[in-house]
Amino acid sequence: METTILERLSEQWALLLIILERPVVQRQLLALLVLALGAEGLARIFSTYSKMFTQRASKKDGATQPAPGSFAQWVRALEHTWSPILAVAVGQGIVAYFARNNWSTGLLREGLIFFWLLLTYRLVVTLLYAWRDEDEARSVHRRVLGPLFVFLLILGLQRAIVGIIDFSNAQLFSLSGNGVVVGAVYRAAFILYAFLAGGWLLQHVLTNYVLPRSGADPGLSNTIRTISQYVIVSAGILAALGSLGIDLSNLAIIGAGLSVGIGFGLQELVANFISGILLLFEQSIRPGDVVEINNRVGRVEKLRIRSTTVRTNDNVEVIVPNQALLTASVTTYTHSDRSVRIHVPVGVSYSSDPAEVRQVLLGAARRHGLVRENPAPIVFFEGYGASSIDFSLAVWIDNFMNMRRVSSDLRFIIWEELAKRDIEIPFPQQDIHLRSGFPWEKLIPPEKTNPPES
Repeated sequence: METTILERLSEQWALLLIILERPVVQRQLLALLVLALGAEGLARIFSTYSKMFTQRASKKDGATQPAPGSFAQWVRALEHTWSPILAVAVGQGIVAYFARNNWSTGLLREGLIFFWLLLTYRLVVTLLYAWRDEDEARSVHRRVLGPLFVFLLILGLQRAIVGIIDFSNAQLFSLSGNGVVVGAVYRAAFILYAFLAGGWLLQHVLTNYVLPRSGADPGLSNTIRTISQYVIVSAGILAALGSLGIDLSNLAIIGAGLSVGIGFGLQELVANFISGILLLFEQSIRPGDVVEINNRVGRVEKLRIRSTTVRTNDNVEVIVPNQALLTASVTTYTHSDRSVRIHVPVGVSYSSDPAEVRQVLLGAARRHGLVRENPAPIVFFEGYGASSIDFSLAVWIDNFMNMRRVSSDLRFIIWEELAKRDIEIPFPQQDIHLRSGFPWEKLIPPEKTNPPES
């Protein structure tokens, strides 16, 4: 098979060299080369002058950057389109010049199609960055527009040379008794890309536009996004395999054979996969929930098919296999109610007035902006300690992730208020009583009681 491919490439390369030796082809290729270099040079000059114009306009308005939506901003945004615009404009003139001299313009016209494609691509990208925020525009550019431009570029190149050189029918390998050619591989890759890009776009629209406005539960929203993405990706894989001429009915036989190997070697992977599906539908743990796993508290960021990402207060991401969440005990603070109550223990001296201490603690709770008014804060008289009388201030907050911050702030406020009222916060003390009548002198070594003779 490799020999057949090499022979095919050798034949096509020899044909290409013969075609390049023709003066009519050389003339058009030279015109395209001059057109591309000239358009790029003129675009750089225009870009320099456009930057000078926008800088003057910004200084005139007293700003460091052009105002959003201003003419100067659009001039700067269209900076990357100067080259294809000039190439298309000048190229039309070159085609007209060739036509007047009765020169062939077929290859030249095909070359202009690429400049039109580049112009369209850059205009779409410019509008995308002008209308959407930079992070969203960059994601759409990288995941959708960039690969789409590459596929269209390859398609245009194949269309331009199909009458001269044809690689699309070159056989690469044999699959299920059918020969797979270059064109089929390109078609399968494009189908897979279309499904992947469509799945990502659907997830992006659901996440940022549809689900937030519908008021759906975060767990249900995550289930819809995840399941829809995996369904679209799976459909894309099957469609791509079908375009290669693979009989999809044979996949059942292959799957039956792989199930034996999966049962022995991939038990953990399959268990995590099934656990992820159960968690998505059961919604015992959802994105946004605050959970405690292995003595670490964090917020569930992403719930995927195989694993779950938990982000702690220290911005550390913990990747937890889904099987551990399904089979082990997990403490969740926000499953049915996002609010949580925290306790701040306080000990004061026995000389303090408990009623006054209670008012101080309630006043400290009311001073903090993150403490909820309903349910109202409450003070518990915990008991009589060895060195202090012990109280506990219980308050409700809306976000468990603020627990340490609120507890710390309340301790600062309580310390300040108690100091204003001269209420002492005692530290543990122990009194030692020496019993009378005990022969303490026997405990002193003899050499300490009888000084040496001089």
